[in-house]
Amino acid sequence: MAASSSEEPKTSYADEAKKVYERMRRRSGELGISGSAGKKGPCRVGFVGIARECRLLVWARDAEDDDPNAPVLSERFAALGRKIAARRDPPGWDDISDTGAFGGLRCISLPVCDLEGTTSYIVAFGTAYPLAKAQCLAERLALMLGPVVDQELSRATGGTSRRLAPDGSSALRELLEREIATANSRTTIDKIHNQVEEVRSIMEHNVEMILDRGEKLEDLEQKSDDLSKATLAFKKQARKLKRWHLMNQVKWGVAVGTLVTASVAIPITALALA
Repeated sequence: MAASSSEEPKTSYADEAKKVYERMRRRSGELGISGSAGKKGPCRVGFVGIARECRLLVWARDAEDDDPNAPVLSERFAALGRKIAARRDPPGWDDISDTGAFGGLRCISLPVCDLEGTTSYIVAFGTAYPLAKAQCLAERLALMLGPVVDQELSRATGGTSRRLAPDGSSALRELLEREIATANSRTTIDKIHNQVEEVRSIMEHNVEMILDRGEKLEDLEQKSDDLSKATLAFKKQARKLKRWHLMNQVKWGVAVGTLVTASVAIPITALALA
């Protein structure tokens, strides 16, 4: 008998994975998660861990620095990591967030399934840290430490219990601490690289301004030379004009003097001859 049309279709494993992916995509770094005051969280990884069947097996924190808020942030990172480790593993990436006075924190978990259960690789980081890099770190941990975790779990009690031996846990913790240090050092290098790029951009802008100023100075100097040449030409023309006026005055003076002299000399000559 056919099922009634009013019955809701069952959600498949693939549909559930798509829902989780879409939820994580909406929370991605493009939208960002800020703290209560709109402040972004720290740009570093604060916690990484490995969980097995909702139980945190081994973990490591970021080394505390001179920041007075470092212990508080470290504890928040750890609490976020323990919280996501205790959750039921989804069919894909898991993602939770935490906001507070110091900015937002995020924690992602990458579950890897095997025949006996699921091992989750957890990374907690500040919202200023790129999500893509955090995902790459989780995938790197899964690829690099997956065989080691399986070996340690099997070696602990001959494969009858999935628990880590104390020495194996210590070795894995050292590896996790090294991965945190590497991830944060790369972030520091990226910051320095960005600062260098900003300084270089400013210097290039300054050089362009200096070149523009040099071109303007050259234009001003050329205009000054043109003005000097025009002034010299004006002086020469004014001197020629003045000389022309003087020559005209001399000519008119000679002509008038000659005319006056003639007008006076002719009558005197005529009277003398009479």
